[in-house]
Amino acid sequence: MFFLTTANLNKQTEHTDEQRRHKVSAKLMTKRRGTGDVTSKRIIDRLIRQQNFLTSIGTIPRNAFCGSLVHMPTQRAVKRMIDHFEISREYLWKYQGKARALEYLVGKVEGKNINVSRGVLTNKLLPTWQVVPIDVYRNTSGFAIKDDFIPFVFLPSEVNPDEVESRQIYTLVYLLAVIGLGKYEYYLESDFKAKMLNATGLSARIHAITTEFLMPTVETEKLRGKKITAAKRDELANKFKVSPSALIITLRRRGIISKKVYESLKPPKFVPKKRTGNDDRRSPKMSTSVKKFCGEMSYNAINTGIRNGSLTSIQAQYLIYGAVYKAGYRKYRNELGI
Repeated sequence: MFFLTTANLNKQTEHTDEQRRHKVSAKLMTKRRGTGDVTSKRIIDRLIRQQNFLTSIGTIPRNAFCGSLVHMPTQRAVKRMIDHFEISREYLWKYQGKARALEYLVGKVEGKNINVSRGVLTNKLLPTWQVVPIDVYRNTSGFAIKDDFIPFVFLPSEVNPDEVESRQIYTLVYLLAVIGLGKYEYYLESDFKAKMLNATGLSARIHAITTEFLMPTVETEKLRGKKITAAKRDELANKFKVSPSALIITLRRRGIISKKVYESLKPPKFVPKKRTGNDDRRSPKMSTSVKKFCGEMSYNAINTGIRNGSLTSIQAQYLIYGAVYKAGYRKYRNELGI
C-alpha cells in the first residue's frame, strides 16, 4: 500500500467500497443488541475476498436456491428448503444438544453451496485491541453476503456472547429464508423479541418461514388447549432446538397460548458468562479455527490452492488471516501436512 500512487490508492479504495455496496450493506446485518450499524468491515472484506476467490475458480454452477422462495406460501417455502437442503427434522430433533444440531444444519447448508463462516477470536484470526475494539465483534450478530453462485452466511459464534447455539440456529434459518426470497434488505432488528412478536409484512413472512421450519404448525397445534408450564416450555425448546423465548413467542403468535400465559412463561433475561483474561480454556488448533472462520467451502478451496501451487504464500495468508502472518501460516501448514 505504501508504494501505491494516490490515483491507484483511490482506485483500490473505490473498488473495495463498491464491493461492499454490491454485496453487503447495513441492512444485510442481523442486529439484536441495539448497537446500530456496528459490524467490522475487516470481517466483511475478508469474506468478500474469499467469496471472490471461490467464484473465480469457475467450477460452481449458479445456485438454484437463490430467489427460489419468491411468491411461495409459507408451507411450500419451508418444504422447498427442507427438500433442497435434504434436512430431516426428525433427525434434527433427536440431537440431545443444540451445538450438535447446529453442526448438522451447517453441514447440510454447506453441502448445497452456501458457505457458512463463523466468528472466532482464537489464533489471531480477527485482529483486536489497537486495530479493532473487541466490542465491535461482540456487537456483531449474523449477516449474509449476496452471490448468485456461493452466498455466504456469517454466524457470530463466540465473538458475540449473546449468540448461543439456539440463536445461531434461528439466525441461520432466517438468513436462508432471506437468500431464498432474495430480500436482503430485511434483517433481524435490535429488539429481536418485540420485532418477532409484532412483525408485519414481509418481515413477518420471513419470521413465519423460519418458525415454521423449526417449529412446524402441525406440532404446535397439538399443544392447543393444554397447560404449558416452564418445564414444558424448556422441553419443547430443547426438542425444536430454539430458545425458550423463541418458542413462547411463536406459540403466542399462533394463538396457542394467551398473553397472560405468555407473560408468565417469559424466561429470565439471558446474561452471557463473562470471559476474563485468565480464561484457561485450551485454544483450538490453528486449522480448526481457520476452518470455522472460513467455512467448509473456502477452507477446502484454499487448501487445494496451497497444495497445487495456484495460491502463493502471500495470497493464501491474506485469504486466511487478512494479512501476512508467517508464524501462524507455518503452524497451519504443519498441522495439515502441506
